[in-house]
Amino acid sequence: MRPCISLFNFTIEYLNTARSYMLVALKSIEVTKPSTTCATFRLPSEKLNKLRKVSEAKNVTSNTLVNQIIKAHLDWHSRAAHAKLYYLPKSFLIRLLNELDEEELNELARDTAKNDLVDISLFLRGGFTISSLSNITETWLRLAQMPYRYEIIKDGCKIIIEHDMGIKYSQLIKEISRYLLEVAFETKSFCDITENAVIIKLQQ
Repeated sequence: MRPCISLFNFTIEYLNTARSYMLVALKSIEVTKPSTTCATFRLPSEKLNKLRKVSEAKNVTSNTLVNQIIKAHLDWHSRAAHAKLYYLPKSFLIRLLNELDEEELNELARDTAKNDLVDISLFLRGGFTISSLSNITETWLRLAQMPYRYEIIKDGCKIIIEHDMGIKYSQLIKEISRYLLEVAFETKSFCDITENAVIIKLQQ
């Protein structure tokens, strides 16, 4: 019986030690939530009622919706005009792109990547890096309500964007991404397109 008791005691001791290490590890990676504070705002009753209806339709609390609106304003809308960003109907943009041939489309993509996106990144995020452009892209996709998916793969990551704007738009995004990643940031990438989707793979 003694060997069994010794093995049992060793197992219990090992599990307790492992539990202690796990607790220490969890504490070390604990994510701190941003500090918050209370504020009071007066709103017209009509606006408040509309806000509540929108929050109900989105199945979120009014507080969550207000935070989303404030974040969108601070991250994008408040500086959009300074970054020369304006709103166009999707159908109008599709018609413009369909008028371009392949050479004109590639030239537009290069000019956009070399000049426009540099200014946009500087105005919106204060720098021109892969991190700032990734943040801008994610914010743009979220505000445009354009479906996208981000996946971690074996040798890097993959971004899938479903834009539903035609093959010319896919080609434009492909060339912009290629120039930014391979020329500006010297990052290995692969881009595949369909008529209404773009798949961008980045290698580590």
